[in-house]
Amino acid sequence: MIFSAHVAGSGRAFPSHGLTLFVYRCMRISFLAFFLVVLSVQLLPAASASAQRLRDQVVQLPLKDESLLGAFKKIESQTGFRFMYRKSDVRHILHLNMPAGQQYLADVLEHLLAPNALTFRQVDNRILIEPAATIKPAAAAADSTTSVTGRVTGDDGNPVIGATVIVKGTRKGAITNEDGQFTIREVREKAVLVVTSLGYRQMEFPVNDRAYLSLQLPLQSGGARLNEVVVVGYGTQQKREISGSIGKVGALKPEENIVSNSISALQGRVAGLQITNTSAEPGRMPHFSIRGVQTTQSNYTGSGNNPLIVVDGLVIDAGPEGENANFSMFNLNPQDIASIEVLKDAASAAIYGARGAQGVIMITTKKGTFGAKPVVTINSYAGTTRSHFDYRPLNTAEYGALFTEARRNRMGDIDRLISAGGLPPAEEAQLNDEKELLALQIDQLDLGASDINWLKRVVPRNAATHNIQASVSGGSNQTSYYLSFGKFSEESAVGLGRLDRYTGKLALTQKVNRWLKAGADISVSKVKRDGIFEAMGAAIKARPDTPDSLKKTGAGAWDYSYGYQEHPLGALHTYHKNLRETWNYTGNFFAEATFSKNFSLRSMIAGSRSEDEQEYFMSPFSYQGQATSGNYTSEGNKGLRYTLNNVLSYRFNYAKLHADVLLGQEFTGNQYRTAAYNYQGFPLIEALWQPGNAAVATNFYASGNRFYEEYSESYFLRSNMNWEGKYLLSFSLRRDGTSKLSNNRYAWFPAVSGGWIISDEAFLKGNPLLSYLKVRTSYGITGNIRPIGLYDTRDLANSVLYLNEPALRLHTMLGNPDLKWERTRQHDIGLETRFFNNRLSITAEYYVKKTDGLLTSRQIPFSSGGFVSQRVNVGAMTNRGVDLAVSLASRPGNFHWEVSAVANINRNKVTELRDSIMGYGIYFAGGPQGYVQIGQPLGLLQLYNSLGVDPQTGDLVYEDRDKNGIINQKDMVYVPVAQPKASGGFTIDLGWKNFSLNTQLAFTLGNKIYNFSEQVYRNYDYDIYTGVVNNKPTWVLDRWQKPGDRSYYPRAVVGPHGAGQTTDWNVQPSTHYLFSGSYLRCRNITFAYNLPSALIGKAGMQQVRLYAAAQNVFTVKDKRLLANDPEQMIETGMQQDVAPLPRTFSAGIDLRF
Repeated sequence: MIFSAHVAGSGRAFPSHGLTLFVYRCMRISFLAFFLVVLSVQLLPAASASAQRLRDQVVQLPLKDESLLGAFKKIESQTGFRFMYRKSDVRHILHLNMPAGQQYLADVLEHLLAPNALTFRQVDNRILIEPAATIKPAAAAADSTTSVTGRVTGDDGNPVIGATVIVKGTRKGAITNEDGQFTIREVREKAVLVVTSLGYRQMEFPVNDRAYLSLQLPLQSGGARLNEVVVVGYGTQQKREISGSIGKVGALKPEENIVSNSISALQGRVAGLQITNTSAEPGRMPHFSIRGVQTTQSNYTGSGNNPLIVVDGLVIDAGPEGENANFSMFNLNPQDIASIEVLKDAASAAIYGARGAQGVIMITTKKGTFGAKPVVTINSYAGTTRSHFDYRPLNTAEYGALFTEARRNRMGDIDRLISAGGLPPAEEAQLNDEKELLALQIDQLDLGASDINWLKRVVPRNAATHNIQASVSGGSNQTSYYLSFGKFSEESAVGLGRLDRYTGKLALTQKVNRWLKAGADISVSKVKRDGIFEAMGAAIKARPDTPDSLKKTGAGAWDYSYGYQEHPLGALHTYHKNLRETWNYTGNFFAEATFSKNFSLRSMIAGSRSEDEQEYFMSPFSYQGQATSGNYTSEGNKGLRYTLNNVLSYRFNYAKLHADVLLGQEFTGNQYRTAAYNYQGFPLIEALWQPGNAAVATNFYASGNRFYEEYSESYFLRSNMNWEGKYLLSFSLRRDGTSKLSNNRYAWFPAVSGGWIISDEAFLKGNPLLSYLKVRTSYGITGNIRPIGLYDTRDLANSVLYLNEPALRLHTMLGNPDLKWERTRQHDIGLETRFFNNRLSITAEYYVKKTDGLLTSRQIPFSSGGFVSQRVNVGAMTNRGVDLAVSLASRPGNFHWEVSAVANINRNKVTELRDSIMGYGIYFAGGPQGYVQIGQPLGLLQLYNSLGVDPQTGDLVYEDRDKNGIINQKDMVYVPVAQPKASGGFTIDLGWKNFSLNTQLAFTLGNKIYNFSEQVYRNYDYDIYTGVVNNKPTWVLDRWQKPGDRSYYPRAVVGPHGAGQTTDWNVQPSTHYLFSGSYLRCRNITFAYNLPSALIGKAGMQQVRLYAAAQNVFTVKDKRLLANDPEQMIETGMQQDVAPLPRTFSAGIDLRF
């Protein structure tokens, strides 16, 4: 499914005008939606209540502790039906609950009456209520009965409120309360319970002589649960009452997310959230962003564009891979997560003020449940991973042939130049000398007898991965608990080493008395990375005739077989020791006082403590360690981050107005300490390779021994209001202050949003086609503090040795006390619709984000006192785009399916800079220069415009843009590469009885990738560092070879060539190596089978689920892009030698009892 948007005649995907035009278009879109809905209603045949069947009548009936008589009155007010009953049959039925949302009247009556042994029938416009005849099979008399209690939960582990639990074959049953619990008396031991609830698939569970059951319902449709609770900043709301833009993902099913981290599991599942996996190394986190790039700092550190992460109230400023000095998302066990909410617009994120400009990811971990029996879950899977390369290195014969061909092509050029005549004698002599040298190089190539695919030798195996998790949860009437332990292991699929993660979590909540509740949630993790290292680059570049064994000197040091080219086995074992161990302790403690039914105070302190130790040792025998007789480095990092907040909440109802007000205060501290030391000069005896035996203790790492600290304080206010449950209004205001800034320490961040649930209006009630329709809009201001360094506002100095005496030296960056936060103003308008009894849901949103005060560095004269740069707020940019989410589910039945798709279409533009165009450096030596330019998106590369290969000469032809006959930098063009025009994903769920098949795909469209690897590998000269012609992938065999050839790729040649007669003419940065980066990846396929309840129930089991899964199954990409994995290049748009993401096959079991 491909989504696109364009404004006719504008030449741009989205026009850029002011607030007036935005409001006008919001009104126009709202009016258009309103007009279409009204028109559809008028075209539908109207039917009177008397002629309409109960199965066709739709009602909206949210109930909470309501009597049956009260429910009848509400139904009569919405329909033309009237109830007839005996008061003695109904007046005692109280405390009924029903979730909000449109339902068929027959289903509602079944839900209300069946648990109370009542039935109904329609007579014209009347509904007769009468006692149901209890069905008692003949064999039932011989069965003993018992009382059955239980709890119904959804896939995410949260209680399902208002679910109907019926004893199959009878009218006996119950409705679950707010904790999802129920009790049914006098149930036969062999009975079967039928459980139904709006938005879930109907399920049957055998009792099997059990007095307590924990029942889990699979979600029927992602868009149907309008009554579900969504976590927002400092609180929760029902989904239907939200007027901001929030995406939600429930608990991560292990069988559908065979991933080591929770962020990767979100790929392709939330519109506007782009996740990029950049590395095949075990334990590496992906990069992620919400609704486009919003700061130029992504070109330097990548950290400024990441969303804020909040884990159970702990605020974390994440770096480019979801981690900082005090916390890493990898430390969090994905199976401990209850839900993940993504706050996308300003109305949702402004409650986090100066940290909310990039959006917020809210993570809520699992807790226990009051009054629930213990539930034990165990999940385990094992599998293998392997990186699959699309190429192999050249073999010995191919290597020799290309080596010779490149030199003979140059020798042919020399012959033609000399034959043409007219050359000065000195130049002709120089050409003859060059020809003799090339002939000598061919003669002295002297290929060895070996012919080894070093890539296959260095990356030879299927690496193993294993995961086991266990948890127990439950609670009494006063205490709830959740306890879990887990271990995850993964070997490197592209080299050496392995990663192990151990996690533990304990969550306790205690009702101290009727008005006070307190709790603690503590998580501990240990991550060990042992020996992880890969030498893929060395394996590709090594000559294929390199001997199989590592050559050594007489002293035992590693020697070189050819020039100074490292032997791949030596490169792979660069580190004799390479160990990193990280401990993380995360916890929060809270107390909540409820002064009245609607008034409460919650106080919380949350913190994260991290201790990270790294050790590296290169032996005196290794290539890298020989120069210093061994090299030992130890780095230690300790961090502490904590958050304290106090939140007052008040809810009130006045007539048809329902509102809540939240007032809060928060203080955050962040401390980070790093220490490092380095030793050199070790003896050649391995037993003595310890730091204490080193001859030299260097001060090379002294500048890295630092202590950082940062503090912030905030005050915030939020109010949500709705009138009759269909007119929504929300506003928030936050004031932030930070120690990072000097003269602009404090700022205000307001937001407002509103919504209208049109489907609740009288003219749409009972519409059999349209189940739900809501229009919403929002505006707010958020900030970005993360790109600002802790001391960017101050002039810094560090200590150095000068004439063996301590001295102070000024830092090269001048402090700027006038720095302020980047600020983003965001407009958002959204439309949420559901059709066919909630089976089809469509959500569309249009947003505009305008960011000013962009942080950048400006160069200053060295004469200013030794300073060379200063951080300043200069620049602005916009992001305009559309988020789309579509879900379609089948009707309930043995065979059921659901297909969902999400997409984001985003257009980024820089609107203001210090200069009209600014360079920000070269990604890789010899590669293109990166630029930022007004009127263009971030991520430009400066390239020559290639016109293709000259079929007569085999050399590239570049466009002479200024028509002066000379190709130089003035002829280069600026090309946007990194940012996709669209990204998203698809999820397909198929189920038949106890079998299920889940498929997840992700895609990007419209981005470009510059294949720097191809540019480099088409250079056939000697490497200036090793003196060896590097080996190359087999795709260099696709080349021009003789006059008349129509080839996309140029010839193999060394020396001066092409129109410019330069040695690098064919390998200049040009559009010739620029390709489409669009791709479609099947990121996960899972096939699962649930053992029948009748079979496992006898053993006291609630669920036994067997599954097999595969990740990164296939990738569809541009065939001309000779790169292993286009996803890994999205961040920069540059392809270099990297190992592709591994393909994983696994099998596992999920138990619950």
